[in-house]
Amino acid sequence: MWFEEIHDDFFKQGLRVEEKLVEVESEYQKIEVYRSREFGKLLVIDGHGMLCERDEFIYHEMMAHVPICTHRDPKRVLIIGGGDGGVAKEVLRHGDIEVDMVEIDREVVRISQEYFPEIGDWENPRLNLTIGDGIEFVKRADSGSYDIVLVDSTDPEGPAEGLFNREFYAHVFRILKDDGMVVAQGESWWIDMPLHKEIMGVIGQFFKIVMPYRFEMYSYPGCNWNFILGSKRYHPTADIILQRADLIDGLRYYNSDIHKASFILPNYVKKELGQLYKW
Repeated sequence: MWFEEIHDDFFKQGLRVEEKLVEVESEYQKIEVYRSREFGKLLVIDGHGMLCERDEFIYHEMMAHVPICTHRDPKRVLIIGGGDGGVAKEVLRHGDIEVDMVEIDREVVRISQEYFPEIGDWENPRLNLTIGDGIEFVKRADSGSYDIVLVDSTDPEGPAEGLFNREFYAHVFRILKDDGMVVAQGESWWIDMPLHKEIMGVIGQFFKIVMPYRFEMYSYPGCNWNFILGSKRYHPTADIILQRADLIDGLRYYNSDIHKASFILPNYVKKELGQLYKW
């Protein structure tokens, strides 16, 4: 049996799976968990692979530690989405940070806790979980209340669609402090450059520095994927705090060399992004 993911009706990637462990239709989306021999358990939402046990640490470490190791003194981090708990667990490795996480779908959290218990750190007292709409949450949040916002969303469809537009990022900018930063799931410049540019353009309407960075996600279509970092003040390679980056216990992927190298762009990407790339 195979799990096959089709991207924009032109690219298909498959993974051999042994069995389907669960299928649930929540209020918002279809959630499935498969078991594979080579990649471990796989979480699928609306037909898209979200994570698998073999490479989830790459995504979660890169979303969390790149902005934290750039910011001078982060104390409050907001995660929009991220219901599997992986990004929150990585942020919580930094012992002086409080995390607010807003996940719209209670079933994503429940299934992740049941089938992927090692990925999250759900009992950590510094984690404040809200089941609710992240878009409404940022609208109501106080101005200047967060140091970092992490938008750990699915693709821009269904409940995540509103996390990719100008109004949402206007509020993200507002609730960040004067030296605040945002990191968003930026799709892939290899497999979906138009969408990648669209997200960069929206973030670039507000932030002084807007830079994509890459990571290898072997279970995602095309394997080459990107985050987009928007910053009011700090530059992700000029201002990286090397000691913080290299003294985090238990990391399997991220380090200061990976941090710096992930921002190096191929020539064709530089040319394509043009003025959207603000560094």
